[in-house]
Amino acid sequence: MKIMGKSPGYKKSRFFRNMFFSYCIIILLSFFVYSAVISYESMKVKKEQTAAYYNAKIQTFANAMDQQIFSAQRIVSDLNTSSLINKLYVTVQMGQPIDSYLLYQVLSDIRLQKTAGDNFNIYDVALMLNQYDKIYTGNEVIRLPKKLNLSNVEVTPLSLQDLNSMLGMKNDQLIFYKKYFIYTSKYKYGSGSTRGIICVLFEDKKITDLLDSLTGDDTGLVMYYNGTPVLEKGSLKGSLFRQASRADRNISYEIYASSDKISFGIRDISFYALLFGFIIFAFYAFLAYSFAYRYASPFERIRQVMGKGKREEKNEGERIVEDVEHLLGERNDYMEQVHTISPYASQGILYSLISGDFDKEGMNQGGLKNFFEFKKMFFLAAVIDIWDQNHNKELVKEAKQRIKSLAAEEVDSDYKILCYEKDRRHLFLILNSDKGELLEDKLYDIFERIRKEVPDTVVLTVGADDVREEFEELNASCDRAIMTLDRILWEDRGSVYFYDAELEFSLTYYFPKNPVKSLIKAVKEKDRGEILAFFQEIHEKNEQESDHSVTANQLLLSELYVTVGKVLQISREYYGIPFRKMEKCPDYMTIEEVISYYKGIIYGMLSEAEEKKDSQEELPGLDGELIEYINQNDRNPDLSLAQIADHFSVSCKYVTSLVKKRFGVTYLKYVQERRVEYAVHLLKTTDLSLERIAEECGYTNMLTFRRNFKAIMEQNPSDYRMGQDGLEL
Repeated sequence: MKIMGKSPGYKKSRFFRNMFFSYCIIILLSFFVYSAVISYESMKVKKEQTAAYYNAKIQTFANAMDQQIFSAQRIVSDLNTSSLINKLYVTVQMGQPIDSYLLYQVLSDIRLQKTAGDNFNIYDVALMLNQYDKIYTGNEVIRLPKKLNLSNVEVTPLSLQDLNSMLGMKNDQLIFYKKYFIYTSKYKYGSGSTRGIICVLFEDKKITDLLDSLTGDDTGLVMYYNGTPVLEKGSLKGSLFRQASRADRNISYEIYASSDKISFGIRDISFYALLFGFIIFAFYAFLAYSFAYRYASPFERIRQVMGKGKREEKNEGERIVEDVEHLLGERNDYMEQVHTISPYASQGILYSLISGDFDKEGMNQGGLKNFFEFKKMFFLAAVIDIWDQNHNKELVKEAKQRIKSLAAEEVDSDYKILCYEKDRRHLFLILNSDKGELLEDKLYDIFERIRKEVPDTVVLTVGADDVREEFEELNASCDRAIMTLDRILWEDRGSVYFYDAELEFSLTYYFPKNPVKSLIKAVKEKDRGEILAFFQEIHEKNEQESDHSVTANQLLLSELYVTVGKVLQISREYYGIPFRKMEKCPDYMTIEEVISYYKGIIYGMLSEAEEKKDSQEELPGLDGELIEYINQNDRNPDLSLAQIADHFSVSCKYVTSLVKKRFGVTYLKYVQERRVEYAVHLLKTTDLSLERIAEECGYTNMLTFRRNFKAIMEQNPSDYRMGQDGLEL
């Protein structure tokens, strides 16, 4: 079949233009519809993902700051009910001199409250009494140039400033001009009138670091009190998300999501979908041009054939017939193409989308990039508590190794498992799979296998978060798994516990009224039955009435720690027993173990008091002389266990047993305590150098003197002397 050359006339014909532009309009409309659908669906999905992400982020922000507020509220509440602080206030108001021991007790009480807050962001606690020229902190007493008139000080409950600015002063001490995040509350004793203010000072850098860890690129965080900004971080532009505080109804939080989190970018799947659609549009436009060019040619041929005005050849009729036959052949071919080939048959491919929009940068979040690569969609974070009934550390180590080995063996094509240590008793276990609905069953299966692998005396408990699919939530998911372990307190060990959001922030728990007063009464009367009843009441009432939330458990344990600490401090003074530092109850114990722990400490103190009384009443003549000899020569650097035994013609073991029975401590500890006690006296009453004081106390080595002093007084001699200078009234 003869085909005419590519004449420009084809492209200028009306039929060609109409056909080509008709194709283009249809393709263009299809592209617009496709673009609108893609844009709408992408925007909708991205808005939902952004809202979920930032709602979780502002919840994390609110939780983190509420924890700070909860800590401060507990400290303020305990100081407002402190009988020691009340005694200090009454003494000040009556114009009486403050006894140094009362001052020591007050500072110890403030320091104890700060420690019980269990918050490493707290720098110190400051107690300020109205119309008084001193400020009391956990470490020192600060003398002011004039009395504080707090009625002229406008104090906001939350602020980010320094004490000089807050009090309108120009004090050059570090604690005054250093910037803090300050929680301020009125000091009242019980429900009485305002006597002063209490400031809980949070370290500005630690709070700033906390906010830095919560903000991302172009994300802004704001904390408000009564509508006034207290803390601001990042860019305050974009979409706004709000969250109310659980700690105080006057506190609220806002987070700003940058506009590029919702708008399209080159990393969005929608961008590639639109680019793909544009390429298809260009391809179909090229096909439309080809079709229009090809199928417009027969009509142009007719124009050319019919437009000939003159035939030079004699067989003109034959040539016309030949041209018509050629035309008919092309027309038939054209009609066949029109009926059998649809230029829109593959149009549906334009609506195919690429699923699995995954933020690759998120892989760098959470600090686990070097440990594990998530290739599946879902993950489940869990933490395993390993507890040996016989408190055998070697068995705990053995159990950890077995768990790690089993976790490594469980990895297959469907599941990826990460196992790494949190601390000496806890392991993180993170399961990753495309089968999210089966992850919980997989965790139970692994838990049962692990229980069979570890020694019989080892008990395993698992705290687990819900199944998640956003990798950015991994850190928060691990934190929720850790919090879930708190359910050990009331539900015992040996099970798998899953996170319950409703049990995170409730504050409902029971604690007796006037606990210190009632427990001290039982201790002074040595009524072990009454002591046991005190702890049983806490156990039974909370088991029946408390909702056992994470926050309520923390508040209950903190209050129990503070109560027992105060009781021990007062009772040891009452019985004349040297004060021993009480450790806080270890994490993740059952309520029975917690009560047994604190009850054992109190019973031990009572036994120590009874032993002391017995030894005082039944001390033979030789033993009395021996103890008197030690007391008279304790500052002699040549005094030793062997020298004493030789002097009284007894064995060293006899001397050791006598001192242990008499004082409840070893010979060496007893002599050290007496020497340090004398050193404290010299530091308070003289200006002697530290070297001279060490010599007077029987030390020939300054390093030994400093080490023993710090072990008993928990600070260096020089720091103690500086503190005493600040305590002078």
